[in-house]
Amino acid sequence: MEQSTLTILALYALFGIALATLWLRHQSVLKQRGQMQIRLGDLQGNLASTSNRLDLLSRGVDTILGETPEVHELLSVHKSLESAELLLFEQDVTISSSESCAIATHAAKSILSNYQSDSETKGRVNILPGIIPLVLRLDAILTEAEMKSEDLELNGDEQRCLGELFHEAGKSVRAADFYRRAHTLSPEGSSVLYSLASIQRDEGDFDTLDRTLERLLAIDPDDVEVLKEQVILLSGSDDVRFNRNTRRLEALGVDFTISENQTNLNNIAGRASDVQSAINPHLKEPSTSEGWVAKSAKLLLLGEIVVALESVEKALYLDPVNPEAWLLKAKLLAAGDDRTKEALQSIRRASALGEYTVLLESEILENDGKLDSARAVLEEWLETNPSDAEARGRLSLVLFRAGAIDWASRVLQEAPPEAWDNASLHVMEGRLHLLAADEHRDRTGNHDHIILLDATISFDLAIEKDRESGLAWLGRSRALRYQGSPKEAEIALVRARRLIPNHPSISLEEAHLCLDTGKLDQANALVSEASTNLQNHPSIPFIRGMIAAKQGRFIESQTFFSKVLTIQKNHIRARLNRCSAALLANDLVTALDDANYLVEHAPELNLARQRRSEILMNLGDWEAAEIELRTLLSREPEHTMGLVHLGTCMIAMNKAEQAEKPLNDAIRYDPNHSDAWYQRGLLYLDFGRVDEAKSDFEAAAKYDSKHIDARLRIAAILHEGEDPNAAIIAWRKVLDIDPEHKLARRRLQESSERQEILKVRRYPKD
Repeated sequence: MEQSTLTILALYALFGIALATLWLRHQSVLKQRGQMQIRLGDLQGNLASTSNRLDLLSRGVDTILGETPEVHELLSVHKSLESAELLLFEQDVTISSSESCAIATHAAKSILSNYQSDSETKGRVNILPGIIPLVLRLDAILTEAEMKSEDLELNGDEQRCLGELFHEAGKSVRAADFYRRAHTLSPEGSSVLYSLASIQRDEGDFDTLDRTLERLLAIDPDDVEVLKEQVILLSGSDDVRFNRNTRRLEALGVDFTISENQTNLNNIAGRASDVQSAINPHLKEPSTSEGWVAKSAKLLLLGEIVVALESVEKALYLDPVNPEAWLLKAKLLAAGDDRTKEALQSIRRASALGEYTVLLESEILENDGKLDSARAVLEEWLETNPSDAEARGRLSLVLFRAGAIDWASRVLQEAPPEAWDNASLHVMEGRLHLLAADEHRDRTGNHDHIILLDATISFDLAIEKDRESGLAWLGRSRALRYQGSPKEAEIALVRARRLIPNHPSISLEEAHLCLDTGKLDQANALVSEASTNLQNHPSIPFIRGMIAAKQGRFIESQTFFSKVLTIQKNHIRARLNRCSAALLANDLVTALDDANYLVEHAPELNLARQRRSEILMNLGDWEAAEIELRTLLSREPEHTMGLVHLGTCMIAMNKAEQAEKPLNDAIRYDPNHSDAWYQRGLLYLDFGRVDEAKSDFEAAAKYDSKHIDARLRIAAILHEGEDPNAAIIAWRKVLDIDPEHKLARRRLQESSERQEILKVRRYPKD
């Protein structure tokens, strides 16, 4: 009894504890609900307050901008700039240079849509409040994207308007760039030149200011203000234009006398140093040797070699031990004809006076055809200066051009560690890797991606050392093109063109890139551009031959490839492509000669053996073709076309029982190979296995929708059957490929007539 009582009491106690726990849990939930209600109330209050503030701000903005509703449009400009920044810099997807330019152009046009300017005025008008910060954002976008005015797809007026906005924003360099582009696109306008002149005047750039004023006079020869300014600019010189302008002002009835206080130009000139004044050839003659050297250097940049040489002679007359003058004289003499000996004498004088001359001396010797002397000069210098990276890179390049590839590579390997801090060695190493990649491709028909990766790493290291190395960007573009990355290659090539715009290899590399991406018209235009600077270069006729071949002009392509082989007899790709073009043009003799040459000189090139077997098959020499194909398959057992051709040979030699295995293997290795299915279908047709043959022909047509031979076989099989409707459908599919196919049209008519006869028999008249 006591045990039962204790049990009941225990149960009551447990029940009480459970109730107490539930009550406490309930109180806690109620408390939490109260706290949540308080928080929700606070949140609702905050939201209401924020909403009120936003409403107040919106009404305030509408009130403030009510008198200038056009400023509202700047919000859309802000959105356009935000989108441009997001697309250009804040996404992980790489975009092409053309897409980048289109994005930046859209952003620029959104700003221009809120700016009005009169092209006939000499100043800037109608600049909305708030547009200048947006212009500064556009400048930041263009700077980050490394774009210039020529990258934007704008007309002359739009370029001018942007130049005015950048000028107003204080971005003089950017404004000058857009003004120059606007003048290039619309050379008849004068307002751009006035704006450009104001920038040059502010910066004291008298040389370019003089040229701008001359352009203005070409547009309006009687512009009095321009005539006055140029007279002041040319004062103190013997320039014939000084007298021309003076006489023109007199003819216009303008009494003008030069005074130092008349314009800001004379004030700037008074503060300028003698050497700075000597830089401008149109100003007064220098009185120091340094001034004559500076003037000569300027004339050299302008291409006035004879006058520049006279100036440097005057510098040496005033100071016979001026090392810069001797070095400049060497450059000027080297630019002339048959003056190499005098140039070298000047270099030695400059070297004796402490100038760094080894690179210039080696370049002069190399240009004169004295490669051994150029190499000797560099080697002698490196014996005492092994860490000179520029000289070491130059020596490697000289050996590279002379064909001493191992020697050129060894020169780089012998460089001390500190020399590798220079970009030139990495560029040269990358070029050697690219040469090795070319040799591997010519030998085997495929690129070695390990070598290409090494080349890319070398060029990336060069760019890391010097991001302004145009040769490094050019080499990187080529390496990426070889790796099958055309978009990245295009980006690198754009950087290279901006850094070294006049380098002849830029156009060639861009033509190769367009050729690989199927832009044949652009490739043709670029190779024409390259041909103006490069004479007797094998890449020019090679690219033209590839363009002709891709356009189906095989006879013309053979001519171009023959030109390549005249320049470079062992050009493997040109000979291989000429072999293919000759085969397609049915010039089997030339094709066989080229194939034999390739098999002999590039025995590892499987494509050469494949071409030779195809030529032999076209000549009907099936046994020789079989031998060639078995040699090919012994090296590459999974060569699909080799297996297909071997099956074709077996069928042609009445060895049909031996043809099935290679054809089965070809289908197993490449189930999508239409020719393999077609050849096996022919084999089954010879065996009388019509259903299996038809199935293979259908597979061939499935994987190559233009395979007309497979369609013809299917239609012929169905034509012999009892279903004329199926035959009609099959013949129509043949005509879809070739609407002028006579046999298909005749058979289609026959099948249609059979179908009509069957209809009459099936439904006889009453």
